[in-house]
Parts: sequence; structure tokens; C-alpha cells
Amino acid sequence: MSELRFSLHSEAYSASGNLAADGYRKLLGAPSIDLIQTVVREAVQNSCDASLEDGNAEVHFRLRTLDHAQRDCLRDRVLAQRPGDAGAEDLATFLSSDTPRVLEICDFGTGGLAGPTRADLAPDGHEPTDFVDFLRNIGSRRNTHHGGGTYGYGKTSLYLASQCSTIVIDTKTVCRGEGVRRLIGARLGSAYDAPDSIGLLRRYTGRHWWGMAGEDGIVDPLEGEEAEAMAAELGFPERLAGDRGTSIMILDPIFDAGNDAQAISMIRESLLWFFWPRLIETTPAHRRMHFRIFHGNNEQQIPRPEDFPPLDLFARAMNGLRHGDPDVQEIRSKSPRRHLGRLNIAKGLVGARREEFAGPDSPFMKRSASIAVMRPVELVVSYRGGDAYLDERIEWAGVFVASDEDEVEAAFAKAEPPAHDDWQPGSITDKAQASMVRVALREIDSIAHGVAGPATIPSSSGGRGPSLAPVAGLLGRGLVGQGRDGAGPRTPRGGGTGGRRSHRVSAPSFLRLEQSAGGVVAIFEATVTSDGSRSNLLKLLPSLVVDGGTIADDSEVDLPTVIAVRRAGEPLGSGTNIDLGTTEGPLEIDVLIPGEYAVQLDARLEAAGDAA
Repeated sequence: MSELRFSLHSEAYSASGNLAADGYRKLLGAPSIDLIQTVVREAVQNSCDASLEDGNAEVHFRLRTLDHAQRDCLRDRVLAQRPGDAGAEDLATFLSSDTPRVLEICDFGTGGLAGPTRADLAPDGHEPTDFVDFLRNIGSRRNTHHGGGTYGYGKTSLYLASQCSTIVIDTKTVCRGEGVRRLIGARLGSAYDAPDSIGLLRRYTGRHWWGMAGEDGIVDPLEGEEAEAMAAELGFPERLAGDRGTSIMILDPIFDAGNDAQAISMIRESLLWFFWPRLIETTPAHRRMHFRIFHGNNEQQIPRPEDFPPLDLFARAMNGLRHGDPDVQEIRSKSPRRHLGRLNIAKGLVGARREEFAGPDSPFMKRSASIAVMRPVELVVSYRGGDAYLDERIEWAGVFVASDEDEVEAAFAKAEPPAHDDWQPGSITDKAQASMVRVALREIDSIAHGVAGPATIPSSSGGRGPSLAPVAGLLGRGLVGQGRDGAGPRTPRGGGTGGRRSHRVSAPSFLRLEQSAGGVVAIFEATVTSDGSRSNLLKLLPSLVVDGGTIADDSEVDLPTVIAVRRAGEPLGSGTNIDLGTTEGPLEIDVLIPGEYAVQLDARLEAAGDAA
């Protein structure tokens, strides 16, 4: 094992001044989203911008505890020299812990942090400046055409996510056409005063780097085989030949100690919430992202957005945009005359939410009524809320993607604050570009507040009242409907024997959708009431809803089928005729849906001896 040790370089103020680390930390502003969400967004956005042309970039998140050998390497060789700024005791506390936790964010299939390591050295030709833009410079303008980043302030969140404001970076990349492995540490502390090497009291900005010291005292990253060996000692993932990318280790992440499950859940939620457009099946191969989350060595699964309400509706809206569905709306401005973007809406009955994503701080709303807005890079900026349907069983989701025309895309990019979590036209000095963003937001919000506007019918007083149309009639094809009693309250009704109150079944009501091996299944609930004086037969009639009408019997169309009826979890049978005997109480009825039609279900209760 090499005993090589890093040197510490603490940035001193120059005679002409510098930006203090305290000011650097404030450049992120006050994001509208949680810090962990900001960290996830910033890291993945950087990986998207750094993806190689063949696509399929992969990002791993790993929350782990360093073993003693890894901690000792970090404490005694990488961060052996400690800074003198206020708060440095947090770093010392972490390095002396028996259970030092770290969050690693590692990307693969990207370019890594390429280019020169000194900010004052100009790159050769068109060589990128990713290393200095990430580790040295502040507020570098984006250098990726139509990329996700803008001024590069979001990287501040990586330091803010560390209790000791310290990160360690391992990258495999290229410089001047040659492959290189690099390892360096960095800290964003607070400005302070301290004596220099000759005893003169100097001012320091609070920015620090650990690496290999040059003659001028500035440190550069450790490179080559030594960097690879030390990265392995710290537990960074192995990188094979040609496997470029970057790993960032956030020391002592701000997650609640002892609540790793919640931390993993927050990361998983953030990945789904902001990056689902890069995960769905219709995403072009060169844009697809792949995420993996690890708690120690145990991988945590990430659901497919298409199977995860309400993202399934957002995915369907996005697919409509990509396939040019006829319902897609064009958003335009008149002055200047520009195509600003396209918007699509998808509607459906509320899908069952997964319990592990139902916490009070989860971004996944219980019922969706919003439009996801994004630039052509297809990373969600924010969700613009709209009006929800009065019927609580119905939800909708929309997607707006700004135009890829350079002037329009640049306007939306300029409108984003450092955290990329909003569009703020007031921050744009160019009046024409500000107008484009303002018009787009006005149109998006107008549509969002009109989606759920109900149809109306004449009331008894001659005015216009709320529609009493059934759900299937309101929403049309592609949704699961309900019984023909519409969206009003459920009332019991009789069967074919005259509807005596002692024997009845309520109109089936929709509960949820589930994915089965055979396809999508709609789960309905109906309640049977019986006085026990006879044996009952439950007759079920599932039907398709097409253009406001229904199809219950057509040899040319695949029809919905009742595949299961249950009472308190116990199976009672399948098909359209269920012998209940004297069973009563709530029943669950599973109906297999053919394709993407709406389906409704009627139920009748008859005496078993009266069945035809």
C-alpha cells in the first residue's frame, strides 16, 4: 500500500479580491425544492450533459458506511491536513467516527471531468473544460448545446449536502487526447483569517482542495495508477479500460442518522419525479438514462414510470407528444411570432399509489392535476398546478416541452434560476425572450385550469348546472369507467325479482387499476345485502365504452371479462354468473381490460332458482 499523502491548498484572497465561500454557498439561492432533490437533480443533470454520443449513460447512488481501512485512508492520507476555517471541527468529527457514512454518486458512459486542471490555462483547441468548471471556476456558462445546466451554480448543493461541506472526486477522463484517472478532495467552508507560512496574517476565502502540491502551492489532482489505487482503497467503484465517468463522494450526508431507508426513498422519489422522461420506453436510445440505487451492497429497485401512478399518465402524455397525437396543442406567441412548444394532456381514473411513496414529504400527489414543463433536454423543471376534477376518482397529467429553436430554447434556459426548478421570465433582460417565456407560462396555466372544466346541462331553473354524465362519457376512450349510475352517490338497486330491499346489490364502484400477467385489471367493489332466506345468483355485465356508447356483446371486438370475485379475500368464482348462496357483504370484482378501452360494470342479484 502506498503511503502517499495529499497536501491541502486553502485559497487566499488575492489583492484584487475573491468571492468568499460563504457567498458561493448562497449563489444557489432559495430553491423551491428540498436540498436532496436539488442534489439529485444537479448530479443527474451533469451526467446527462456529459453523456457520450452513443447514449445509455448510467448513474449510481450508493449510501454506505466506510469500513475502518477506508476511513483511515481518507483521514490519514487524503484529508490528513485540516483547514482552519470555522466549522472544520465537523470534518474532524466525521473522520474520527466509527461509522462514517457517505453518499456516492457515480456516473458511467459519460466524458468524466476532462480538460486542464488549472483555471488559468487555456484548453487546446476544442478540448472541454469540465474539470475546472466543476472544481475551480464559479458560474461558468454551459458549454453543452441545449444542455440541462446553465451557469453551474447548482454544484454548490453537493457541498451543502455534506455536514462537513466536503466532497472527494474520482474521475476517469481524457486530457489532450490521453486517458487519465484523477482523484481530488474539495471543501466549501467559510472565510477566515490565519497566519501564512511566514507568520503574516492573511485572509482566506474558505475554499479548499486536497491533492498533489505544485511549486506554486496550488494542488492538482492525483493522477494515473496512483489515483486508481487510492480510489480503490477508498471503495470507489472499479472502472475498466475505456470506462469513463465521475464518482462524487459526499462526506457525512445530511440525512437523519439511523434513517437510511428514508434517505434511499428520497433519492428514489427524486429520480422518478424529475427524470421519468429519460426512463420511459419511448425515450430515444441516445437519451435513455439508467439509474441504480444501493444501500451498502444491496440494490433498491426503481419502478418503471409506466407502471407507477401518477407517472403513468405523464408518460402517456409524453408519448403523445413524441408520436404526434392529434390532441397535442401548439403554444405560440404573436410578438415575437414564435413557436414556443407543444403540450399534451392525458386523463384517467386515479391509480393506486405505492405505499412506500406515500409519506407526508413525498412529491407524488394523491391525485394528479398538473403539467410537467421542460426544455428540449427533457428534464422536468417544475410542475404547474391546475384544477382537479370534482370527481375524486379522476386525475389528469400534462407535459409541455419547449421548442428546440435556438432562440426559444435559450429564452427558457435563461429563465431558470441556479437550481433549475422554475421558469422566471422577470430574470431575463432581453424583452423578446422574456415575453416568450411569459406567454408560454400564461397559456400553460390557462390550459391547466381548464382541463377539468365540466360539461353542463340545463337545470330545472333554466340555468346551466353541473354535468351528470357518467365518467366514461366525460373521459372517453383509454380510461376505466364505472357503473352507469355516473359520478353521483351510490344507491342500492334491486335485481330481476322486483328489487325487494331484503335482497340487493349496489352499483359497482371503481377502486383501482392493477397490472397482472394477463394485462391491466380494473378492481370494482359492490355490496350484496340479503336476509338469508334464499340462495342468490350474482349476474355481472362488463362492457366497453366507445364514443359514449357501450359494447357488451360483439364477436369482432375483444370484450372485458370478469376473472375473479372475492369476499374478504376468499375467491367466490369467475365469469358473469356467480353463485353466492347466502353470502352477503362487500365483494371485490376483477375485470380484465382489453387494450386501452374504458370499461364499465353492471351487477344484478337474482334468486338462484330464477336464473335463465
